[in-house]
Amino acid sequence: MKKKILYIALALISLSSCNDSFLDRLPETSLVTENFFRSPSDLALFVNKLYLSESPKYWDPGTDNVVASEKDEILDLIRGNITPETVGGWYWGQIRELNYFLDNADKAQGSQELINHYIGIVRMLRGLEYYERIVKRYSDGPWYEHVLKDTDTELLMKTQDPRTFIVDKIMEDLEFGVQNILPDIKDRTVYNKWYAYGLLARIALHEGTFRKYHDELELQSSADQFLEKAVNACEKIMANTTDFGIYTDGGIDAYGNMFISNNLSKCKEILLFKDFSYDLNIKHDVAMNVFSYNTDLSRSLMESYLIKKDGKAVPFSSIDNYKTKTFMETFEDRDPRYRQTFMYPGYIRPGDAKPFIPNLNLGGYTQIKFVPQDPQQNQWGCSYNDLPLMRLGEILLIYAEAKAELGTLTQADLDKSINQLRDRVGMPHMVLSELTIDPTLEQQYPNVNGNLKNAILEIRRERRVELACEGFRKDDILRWKVGKLLEMQQGVYIAELNTVFDVTGDGVTDVGVFLNKESVKPIYKKKVLYYLEEQGEKTSISLSEGDHGYIILTNDITNPKKFIEPKYYYYPIPKTQFTYNPNLRQTIFWDK
Repeated sequence: MKKKILYIALALISLSSCNDSFLDRLPETSLVTENFFRSPSDLALFVNKLYLSESPKYWDPGTDNVVASEKDEILDLIRGNITPETVGGWYWGQIRELNYFLDNADKAQGSQELINHYIGIVRMLRGLEYYERIVKRYSDGPWYEHVLKDTDTELLMKTQDPRTFIVDKIMEDLEFGVQNILPDIKDRTVYNKWYAYGLLARIALHEGTFRKYHDELELQSSADQFLEKAVNACEKIMANTTDFGIYTDGGIDAYGNMFISNNLSKCKEILLFKDFSYDLNIKHDVAMNVFSYNTDLSRSLMESYLIKKDGKAVPFSSIDNYKTKTFMETFEDRDPRYRQTFMYPGYIRPGDAKPFIPNLNLGGYTQIKFVPQDPQQNQWGCSYNDLPLMRLGEILLIYAEAKAELGTLTQADLDKSINQLRDRVGMPHMVLSELTIDPTLEQQYPNVNGNLKNAILEIRRERRVELACEGFRKDDILRWKVGKLLEMQQGVYIAELNTVFDVTGDGVTDVGVFLNKESVKPIYKKKVLYYLEEQGEKTSISLSEGDHGYIILTNDITNPKKFIEPKYYYYPIPKTQFTYNPNLRQTIFWDK
């Protein structure tokens, strides 16, 4: 079902602000309050507007999943460009708007079940907004559950509440949501009880693992209670096999097909999605944004995909000479999700006549996940494939990870979670008794320990692969306290300088990396060529070993990224806010 939103009416109740004052204070109008909050249908109209703010994720900017990236806040942070004087992000407009609704919703008359349904949605969204805007950025912050007036001096001037208090309040909001939001799943574009359970699971997993691994907070003893909440919420969704199941249409290609579908309304894997439409001219730019425009995927992500060997799933790093595999060789015997996420040799972009040549200036690993196989959609502002906001695949991964972190994971748990995802793509099962510790994963995540260390590491690999380019990687890195992974990324392997090689699989050489134009032999002039030097200056790309190796961005050499532990797991409060409220404390590790 396509939602039809009454934009004019919604404009009358929009209360968000771009005001940079402390709490984005705006005067209330009695006209709106008295004439609007009268019935469940009024509440529904308000809530419908909130769908407009939902932003689907379709890439992983600033993380170790990409080589090149458009400007991203995390990149500014680790390059040292963020200070209390330059940072933004202290934004309260959405929280104020949600509180405004909650302050007035009790004026509505009619079905109490419906009224509580809409209150549940808004409380769920308030919990989400507080966690995303406040807890994730600053850890501590002032908690407000009512709209403040200019006369509320004591509240306006209070200092931050501790993380523990805020998260408890967030959990109260989320739990009210799952208790009161209706379970109807007929329209997967509207908020429902199952999405509320999913948000509860997502946030509880984040909080539980953040507390477990961030010893600087001294909250490890309370981590398990959140991991248990995550498990319980997942179990509610997983038990509803009537409405939910892993999407398998298209056989081995089902995984990739799900992200380019023009209609996810009947997809049982989806808990919530953003509806786009050609007929209604509701479109997006995903195809152009991710396909070799400003970003390419990384060698590190490429190596995460397992290999099928002798009926087993084994790490790519376990095969001979894995570090020097060519672009084409990396696709041999891999998890099918690899070629459904990364552009494979011989890939012809819809509308083109010849295979696409990877853009080595961006690293060479092009993303095709979310790219429609329709030439009409592969133009700016012309894509209309539906985009998931939450799917069962994520829930199964949350369940497995939380159980492993709790130390209670069993083979039965793996069979109803991870192995469902592997079954979809024909990969061998994860068998708990056969898991060994992959040295590559151990190096990436050195702070993992315990009896289920091997399982935790492999579940992290599975999560990275299954959820690649869906916007989870940055949060995962930060909650697991492995920020160093954000520093240096690499692209494809170049075996030899000043020669050309085949990347399309047709036996004809296509592209090469040369020292400079003077190094190019006449026979190579018609090939796609890249240079390390032009007019005596370094270009945008270099090779890790000088005359061979992995493509790296020259800027990452001249202006290296440096993640400062543990400071960069948090953001500073803008200095201007201390003018409005001198009782605020600067964020932990930013007060010096």
